[in-house]
Amino acid sequence: MVKAILYDGSRCIGCRACQVACKRWNELDAEKTSLSQTWTNPPDLSANTWNIIKISHLGKDSSFKMHFATYRCMHCLEPVCVKVCPPRAIVKDPETGAVVIHSERCVGCLLCVEACPFKVPKFERGVGTRKCTLCFDRLKIGLKPACVQSCPTEALKFGDREEIVEEAKRRAAEVKGYLYGVEEAGGTGVIMILTAPPEELGLPVVAKKVYEVPEVISVKTAAAMIQPSLSPESLRMMAAGGLAIIGLGIVAAVAVRRRGKAKEVKEEET
Repeated sequence: MVKAILYDGSRCIGCRACQVACKRWNELDAEKTSLSQTWTNPPDLSANTWNIIKISHLGKDSSFKMHFATYRCMHCLEPVCVKVCPPRAIVKDPETGAVVIHSERCVGCLLCVEACPFKVPKFERGVGTRKCTLCFDRLKIGLKPACVQSCPTEALKFGDREEIVEEAKRRAAEVKGYLYGVEEAGGTGVIMILTAPPEELGLPVVAKKVYEVPEVISVKTAAAMIQPSLSPESLRMMAAGGLAIIGLGIVAAVAVRRRGKAKEVKEEET
C-alpha cells in the first residue's frame, strides 16, 4: 500500500533534527550557508539538502508568532517529473509510492526541475539532479524514513496514506489548521497540517489537480518546447548536460572499438 509522511506544524518546534538526520543517512555534503532573516537555514533546497524547515514570522506585537513548515519532495501520486523525464531516470515505486531519481541515468536536461509544481528537484554540476527519496532504501529493510525516526516531538509520522490522510483531517480540525498535500497536484505522499495558509509559509501554491504533460519525449523535442520559459541558468545547465552526453557517447564508442580489436587479436592468435 502507498505510504505517506504526516507533518504536523502545530507540533514542530523547528529544531531541524529532521534536516540533520536526512544529511547523515544520505551522506550529503555540508554546505556553506548563512542565517536568513527568518532563521530558515539553509535558505533553500539543493542537490545536497533535501529537506528544510521553513520558518515564518507572522503577526505583530502580541499576535506575533513563529510558524514552521517542512519543505521537501512531496512524492506525488501522479508525479509530473516521472512523465517528463526522457531517459526515465525518475521512477515511482508502486509499493511505497516513493519517487526516486536514479542519478546514473540522469542526463541533466533539467526537465524535472522546470516541470515540478513544488520546485523541488535541484541540479548541481558534478552531483546531478537530486531530491528526497522518502528514504526508499530504509523502507525496503523495514525502517521508517530517517527524518521521521529523529523527530523529538512526533511532528512527523509515517504510515499507509489512507490512514495518514484521515488522521491529518482529524488533527487539522482539532487545531484549526490548514491541510496541504491531500489534493495538491492530484494528491501527494507528504501530508501537512499547517498553522497558517501555505502561501504565507513560503510553500508553493499548487493546483488541486493532476498535472498533464506528454508522457515521455526526447530531450531535443522537450527542450524546444520549454526553451522560451527556461531561465538562463537552466539553459546553461542543459547545454552542459548535452556536452556530457556527447562525451559519454565518445567514451562508449571508443570502448566498443577496443573490445572489437581485442576480439580480432584473440581470433588471430587462435
